[in-house]
Order: sequence, then C-alpha cells, then structure tokens
Amino acid sequence: MSDYVSYIRSKVGQDSILLPFASGILTDNAGQVLLQKRADMNKWGLPGGCMELGESSVDTLIREFYEETGIKVVPIKLLNVYTNFETIFPNGDRAQTVGIIYEVKSTSPFDIHGIKNDETLELAFFSKDDIKILELATRQHQVIIEDFFSGEFKLGH
Repeated sequence: MSDYVSYIRSKVGQDSILLPFASGILTDNAGQVLLQKRADMNKWGLPGGCMELGESSVDTLIREFYEETGIKVVPIKLLNVYTNFETIFPNGDRAQTVGIIYEVKSTSPFDIHGIKNDETLELAFFSKDDIKILELATRQHQVIIEDFFSGEFKLGH
C-alpha cells in the first residue's frame, strides 16, 4: 500500500489514530542541527515522515529524509522513541505520533541552499540557542531537540 495514511483516513476521517514516524538529526561541524521549515505548518521541525506499510523505521528515515532535504543519509544511532504526543495537523486530522528518532550522517557532500519542494520551504542548521527562539512544528520536536542537546534521552516521552 503506497499511501497508508490516506487509506486509514478514508476509513476513520479525522479521528485520532496512531501514526509512526521516523526522523533524523543531522549536525554540521559546529554541532548545529539541520531543521526543515515545513510547508504544511510553516514551522520548523526535524526532517522525517510517516512509515508506509512494509517499511522499517530505517527505510522510512532514509526515504523521508531524502524526499524532504535531498540529502542521502544513514542512521548511526537510535536515539529514542517518543510516544506520548498528540498532533493536530493543519487540515484537522488528529494523531498520537510515535516518533522514532535517529542520529544520522550524510553519505556524500550536500548543499542545502535553495532546497524547496512540496514538503520543504527551507532548510537551515541551527544552534541550541537559535532553536529556542524558533517556532517549532510540534511540542514533540521541541522535546526531541532538547533531549539531543542535553544528551539525556528520557524514557516514557
């Protein structure tokens, strides 16, 4: 099934569902984190997306990261799984999102300048202090990024 979310939504409408996501944290040489300005919310978040049926979380991570950034990555470490967040999307769809978060590295040189597509308005690297003043897509993204910079990944989020 190539579009699992659309299929499920055709059955349940906008009711709350569980949605598994895989996202990656890519840093530059200065330790800044790559964020994507999302087209659906016009807010910043981590590159990644929803799993399709038959995909592993790693397959999802690699596919979604490339679709949104043009950067080919591989996971180097599973950081945490975040399960206790509800997202209300701009179209009114509700979901309890399960975020599987990896630290990633690029497999080749890349350039983020001018990257724009259906899902991404802009890409940029941000420091911990810079991120504090950004409007992030969700509270889940905020907690993930805070955990990353603190180096403490609490269980039970």
